[in-house]
Amino acid sequence: MNLSYWEIKNWFTNIDYTIVGSGIVGLSCAWFLKERFPKSKILILERGMLPQGASTKNAGFACFGSLSEIIEDLKSHSENEVLELVEKRFYGLHLLRKTLGDKAVNYQNNGGFELFNNTDDTLYETCLSQKNKINKFLKPIFKTDVFSLKNNMFNFKNIKRQYIFQSV
Repeated sequence: MNLSYWEIKNWFTNIDYTIVGSGIVGLSCAWFLKERFPKSKILILERGMLPQGASTKNAGFACFGSLSEIIEDLKSHSENEVLELVEKRFYGLHLLRKTLGDKAVNYQNNGGFELFNNTDDTLYETCLSQKNKINKFLKPIFKTDVFSLKNNMFNFKNIKRQYIFQSV
């Protein structure tokens, strides 16, 4: 890419903050920096013409972590660290909704579904066996059970007959 003198001068000089990635986290960071430092010049870099990171691959879902993710987090972090992490993710989602407005982002609380292939026996059984323990673990944040089981109401093929449903 060949940039003109004016493009370089206007876009790439005297930058106060550079943010790598234009997903939810990058753009939120830019938003709050601009709010706090209105006169600052913020550069947001993205690897391609369009965003390509995790924010574009989550199909529009906003969640604090699936049951299997929380179980995995508990393998390498203390219970307090994981509880803090879930709380921060949940608070961050609420802050994002408050900042942008539910109507503007077409927010709908439809819950979330974690599906398992018919061959995912070990992971599926682990999640089933840990579901009640994790629900109890998360009660201080959500005051209710978060994870439950739902039958395959979408009639997906080659998956376990029940999904893990996340209600919050």
